[in-house]
Amino acid sequence: MFNRILEHVKRIMNKLCELRKIIASLDETLARALCNRAKFKLNSGLYKSEPDCGSITEIANLFGAASTIAGRAHIIRPVYINHILPILCEPGADEDCRKCIATDSSCMNALVQRLNLSVHVATLKKEEIPEALRTAIEQGDPVQLEAAITNQAVELEVINRTLEMTREQLGSDELQRKVAELYSEWVIPVSRKIQVHDLLI
Repeated sequence: MFNRILEHVKRIMNKLCELRKIIASLDETLARALCNRAKFKLNSGLYKSEPDCGSITEIANLFGAASTIAGRAHIIRPVYINHILPILCEPGADEDCRKCIATDSSCMNALVQRLNLSVHVATLKKEEIPEALRTAIEQGDPVQLEAAITNQAVELEVINRTLEMTREQLGSDELQRKVAELYSEWVIPVSRKIQVHDLLI
């Protein structure tokens, strides 16, 4: 019986390790897309203003509750247009916006794919709930649960990896800092809160 439980735990851990490798690969794709978009100006006239979905927690909850990739992309689009682009890009407009539109599509797709893996991580954790998460899940406390799943060493590794990936592509330290800022203030917190949402449902 014990051996069976141990094998199950090992299987879950192996799946989580595989997901982390996939996340690292998607981080590379997303960082590259953001770097490509940063080469263009904001071009705010390309998109009509869209209403925000609310706070990071509300966005994460809507993302976790959406049942399709298209639905999740619909939730992320206003955030990308209203918040990510103004941080990433210089104001103004380019003469030829076609490449800019293509890079926006690549960025949004990469972002949705990256955040989508948070749902899969939560699903795996629910299959074998770690002891550190059990109490927070049982109490239904999102703040306590987010604290329990937060691993600052792993998050710092993600930031450093993102900085390393952008270093070769961006000639500007300022742009490199902006990409890292987007990760630390948006991508990683939303990823955590999506996990919280899915672990509590």
